[in-house]
Amino acid sequence: MKKLLTTSRVSNTRDIAESVFIGVILTTLSYVVGLNAGWVSSLNLLEIFAVFTSYSSTYLCVKERRANYPIGAISTAAYMLLFLQNGLLASAILNAYLTPTLIYGWIRWRKDKQTRPVTHVQLQWIPVYLAVAGVGYAGAALISQQFGGTMAWTDSMILAATILAQFLLDNKKLENWVVWAVVNVFAIYTYATTGLPLVAFQYVFFLLNTVYGFMMWQRSKKITDTLPTHADTGVPMEA
Repeated sequence: MKKLLTTSRVSNTRDIAESVFIGVILTTLSYVVGLNAGWVSSLNLLEIFAVFTSYSSTYLCVKERRANYPIGAISTAAYMLLFLQNGLLASAILNAYLTPTLIYGWIRWRKDKQTRPVTHVQLQWIPVYLAVAGVGYAGAALISQQFGGTMAWTDSMILAATILAQFLLDNKKLENWVVWAVVNVFAIYTYATTGLPLVAFQYVFFLLNTVYGFMMWQRSKKITDTLPTHADTGVPMEA
C-alpha cells in the first residue's frame, strides 16, 4: 500500500477542508476574544478575510500541502490593502512583494506526491542570509522613515525577516520555523501598538504554530531521510 512521502496524511481534499474549518474557528475565536477584551469595537471585513485566509494557508503549510501557495497569495493581497489603510508601509510593501513571488514557492515545492523533502540550511549559507536580511532591514527602515511609515524599525524588521523566512520555507528548510518565530514576536508588538489587535492576536497563534510546524517538519525529515531517492530529482521514493 502506498503512502505519501513525508507523513501518513490523508487526502489533499481533506487537508484543505480542515484548513477552512480551522480558519473559521480561529478567526471566530480571535474576534470573540477581541470583542470581550475591548480590542475590537467594530467588524472590519477586510481584516476578517485576511486573518481567515492566513490561518488556512498556514495550516496547509504545516501539512506540506502545495495548496497553501494560492491561498497565501490571496491572503497577502488582502493584508497589503489592510496595512496600507493603517500606515504600515513596510508591511504593505512586503505583502505586495509576497503576492507574486509565492509563484516561486509553488514551483519549488512541486506536486504533493513528489514534494521537495525537508532539509537543513547549510552552515556556509547562514552568514549570507543574515547579511542580505540586514541590508534589507536597513533599506526598508530608511524608506519607511522617509515616507512617514508607522513603527518603521519594527515594521522593517518584519519585512526583512519575513522575506528570509519565506525563502527558507519555499525551499523547505527546517530552520524557516525559527525565523518565523522571530517575525511573529515583532509582529505581535507592532500590530498591537498600531491598532490592529486582531492581527496581533493572530500572530500569537502563529508563534505557537512555529513550534508545531518545526516538530511536524522535523518528523517529516526523519521519515524521508530513511527512504531511497530518485537519482534524477533527489525526491524520496514512495514506500
